[in-house]
Amino acid sequence: MKSIKKYIYLLALILQVCTISAQTDYYIDSLIVVVSNAKEDTNKLVSLSIIAENASDEIWPIYNNEMGKLAAKLQNSSNVKTKICAKRHLAASLNNKGFFFTERGISYKAILYFNKALKIQQEIRDLEGEAYSLSNLGAVYDSKGEIDKALEYYFAAVKIRENLNSKLSLAQSYNNIAVLYNNQNDLVNALKYHFHSLRIREQINNPSSIAMAYNNIGTTYTNLVENNFKGKKPIPDSLIKKPYEYFNKSYLAYKKDNNEHGMAHSMFNLADLYILQADCYHKKNTKEYDTLVNRAEGLFLRCHDIYSKTNEKEWLANTLNGLTNVYWRQNKNQKAQILGEKAIAISQELGYPGTIQKSADILRRVYQSNHSYEKALQMSDIYHSMRDSVVNENNQKETLSKYFMYQSEKQEVITKAHQEKMQLEFQSKTKQQSIIIYFGISGLVLLSVFGVFMYNRYKLTRKQNEIIQQQKSIVEESRKEIVDSINYAKKIQYALLANKELLDKNLKSYFVLFNPKDIVSGDFYWATEHENNFYLAVCDSTGHGVPGAFMSLLSIGFLSEAIKEKNIKEPNKVFNYVRKRLIESITNESQKDGFDGILLRFDRAANEISYAASNNKPVIISNHQMQSLSCDKMPVGKGERNEEFSLNTIPVSKGDIIYIYTDGYADQFGGEKGKKFKYKPLNELLLSIHEKELHTQKEILNATFKNWKNNLEQVDDVCIMGIKL
Repeated sequence: MKSIKKYIYLLALILQVCTISAQTDYYIDSLIVVVSNAKEDTNKLVSLSIIAENASDEIWPIYNNEMGKLAAKLQNSSNVKTKICAKRHLAASLNNKGFFFTERGISYKAILYFNKALKIQQEIRDLEGEAYSLSNLGAVYDSKGEIDKALEYYFAAVKIRENLNSKLSLAQSYNNIAVLYNNQNDLVNALKYHFHSLRIREQINNPSSIAMAYNNIGTTYTNLVENNFKGKKPIPDSLIKKPYEYFNKSYLAYKKDNNEHGMAHSMFNLADLYILQADCYHKKNTKEYDTLVNRAEGLFLRCHDIYSKTNEKEWLANTLNGLTNVYWRQNKNQKAQILGEKAIAISQELGYPGTIQKSADILRRVYQSNHSYEKALQMSDIYHSMRDSVVNENNQKETLSKYFMYQSEKQEVITKAHQEKMQLEFQSKTKQQSIIIYFGISGLVLLSVFGVFMYNRYKLTRKQNEIIQQQKSIVEESRKEIVDSINYAKKIQYALLANKELLDKNLKSYFVLFNPKDIVSGDFYWATEHENNFYLAVCDSTGHGVPGAFMSLLSIGFLSEAIKEKNIKEPNKVFNYVRKRLIESITNESQKDGFDGILLRFDRAANEISYAASNNKPVIISNHQMQSLSCDKMPVGKGERNEEFSLNTIPVSKGDIIYIYTDGYADQFGGEKGKKFKYKPLNELLLSIHEKELHTQKEILNATFKNWKNNLEQVDDVCIMGIKL
């Protein structure tokens, strides 16, 4: 995953949720079409940035390069806003290239591109972007083992993020510093910065983010136990309980967020801790020792299943190392050798020194037990060469010096300010004495100095005004870009709604009243044709505005998948399938995301209409009589009920009218008493106007809604469809 890439645009956040499902390619393909048709270059940049962020590893660099070329061209624009937008995207493209080369271990090229991005961000005063590039540079130097430079960049990013009060980014910076200290065995400072990171994450209240901090704290306590007590002296119970406490907290927090990868990470750390406790407390082949090793085996096997499924090679190598260690301790040396050789093959393929070192160390012990002394010697050589590249005494000294330098910087700023104040006070007193002594002589000089001073103040004030205007322009540009991004998201959302040509082709006469509360909508109307059937849906996603919009995109994708790809014909089975996909993709224990809605199927062969309905009732008017049809009282998503949806058939005659709608119209507050409009008055209104032309019905409904709402805020999205048969 391109986890250190572009971070700024709200539209990326709208579509990023879709990457968690098999629908990613569907949306990426839609965006590629949008890029080819976009008339505005700035809109192209936004779409290209989303594709570069979300597309697969095989194609994202192509669109990132295209974004970089377009941004490089537009940065010379005479329009200030276009120029700033282009430079921001150019910096993002360069950062992505740096990430590309970081992944492939080509450090010098990664550093080159990160520095280019940093220079642009400093030029346009993009402080958050600047801190982002500094963090990327720190990560590259950290991976190279150049600890002094890594800390220099990490702390530079911290200072910027502290001033910006950018909580999530600051938490990540503290985490980077803590991990680096941990790797250098400076565990006191590692814990200090991990707890800094945890406090911020708890303020943000994101379970997976908090879980990661718990995991890191548990790992640091584990290292503390291993470095100070293993093979030396008994471990205090209060200390051994600490890593168990934080790993269990981590597992529960990841489980709350339905994060399977994180749960596996916590289980891996717990398994490692069982092995460490066995070594510290008990002799080999005792009952207590074997119990701890067997617990570790069970956890490692669960991790292996997860990492094999997700193909996370580094963690797969770590888990194979863990299982090799377990089987060696259980005297299952043949099994241990097979898994150990798999682990070191993956480790050497990845090229990570720490992982190779661990694989070589455990495989060396297995070869010794199998009397393969020549192979054991080879592993010993690999182990020592990797150990030298991971930690050395000079790196630890540089780490400490950078730490004390950062701690002293804040005090240095305070001291310098105090000195300047004292100097100014001294100069002021000296000047007053000089004026008293030389008043008559220096009058003219004083006037001249005052004139120069006033002129300099005028120049300074003008320069400050220019800076303020420039900053105001940047803020306005950022705001405009966000609004433009949401408007562009609206174009994408509308492109996925049922288009007029499709509706005209399949419906004799109809109207659509679609009135979103915000720019983008959680309500949607959608249609498709498949195998002589025409499907029409009106649905209300959880939320409105931006959250509702990406829920609607996801739901449309799953509806299309059910009918077009899975060839599911019955509307109730379509809803069953979509509910299953939504729960699998985004719902956790505390969320109930999905939609309420109605899906009609017009079967041309049987000349009948069937439907499924979730919490919304279709309404039919036949021979001037209105009937509210049945619906299932459960959402298409996680709810209190999880039964199969019902399949219903609508008996219709020529001239009948079917109305399908969401709850936004009935729930609108207004009127003289500021109460809800409600469903009964809505149905009575529909009955009173059903004989009029459908376009006239739409106008009456819209006018009635506006009059009822008057000056009150619209509370929800509104969508009503009328279909005459």
